[in-house]
Amino acid sequence: MRTITLLLVAGLFAAAAVGCESTSQRDAERQQTARALVEEAETFLERGLEDSALAAFGLALEENPQLAAAHMGMGQIYLGRGNYDLAGPAYQRATEVEPSNAEAYYRLGFTQQMRGSVEQSLRNYLRALSLNPEHMEANRDIASAYLQVGRAGDAVSYARRAVRLNPDSQAAWANLGGAYSLLRRYEEARDAYRQAMDLGERHRPVMLGLAEAHLQLGSHEQAVHVLEVLLEDHPDYGLAHERMGTAYFRLGEYEKALAAYERAHEIDERDTSALNGIGASLMTMYLETNRRESHLRDRAVRAWQQSLRIRPDQPRISDLIVRFRRS
Repeated sequence: MRTITLLLVAGLFAAAAVGCESTSQRDAERQQTARALVEEAETFLERGLEDSALAAFGLALEENPQLAAAHMGMGQIYLGRGNYDLAGPAYQRATEVEPSNAEAYYRLGFTQQMRGSVEQSLRNYLRALSLNPEHMEANRDIASAYLQVGRAGDAVSYARRAVRLNPDSQAAWANLGGAYSLLRRYEEARDAYRQAMDLGERHRPVMLGLAEAHLQLGSHEQAVHVLEVLLEDHPDYGLAHERMGTAYFRLGEYEKALAAYERAHEIDERDTSALNGIGASLMTMYLETNRRESHLRDRAVRAWQQSLRIRPDQPRISDLIVRFRRS
């Protein structure tokens, strides 16, 4: 009887061992299948077959939900389509299953920034950089995120590192120019924007930033030149017309300034800077006539009054109206 009992116990252990071996073998087979599906999905991506790639990534996750590469692949497709609502969760899951994946944190931060969740994006960019301080894109984009929330002092060090890591990145140089400009370091801003200009297309923010740096440095003719080039590409860019008005005004060319301000106002009737510029140009022209051409003064006051109706909190404009009404 005892012998039979021992045989039964031995049989149970053997069955358990076989079961464990079988389970382990099945797990290994599923892992292998999942990896093969990821490779298949990547091949589909190389051929531009995104829907097929999504399906293959999905099948891979059914075999192994902890496969970071599959989550990253799905996130990449959604991100490329501009579908940040789907890309974000994919990258979030990748960070959960692979917490050491700097790229996953970077891409999660990027999707959050694109959705307007800048504070969240900053946290994930910082996490990515804690894992890989030399991640160029994370340095570049955390600089832009800091600029979005007005923290230029924080942005500048990351922007510097980004241009060091990739001196050919136009976006990195543009971020550096923006940071220097907000810090009122206009010579450095000018140089950074010039570098950005040399590296790619004539993007509006880069050219406008360069023009503004010239204005702040008193290089008004150079500002006019940059703005002329910008307006050749974007003739209906109201802000460029407004800055052109400022450049001409500072050069003492008041009729050209007036024309530029009026064009800016035509494009955006609620542009108070353009209306204030119209008033300043007209009033200066009035004063240059030894106060004879009163219609210029009246038009100037009307422009300032219109500006105040749009944005009442402008004490300087209110004072000008009171002052010149009596002249």
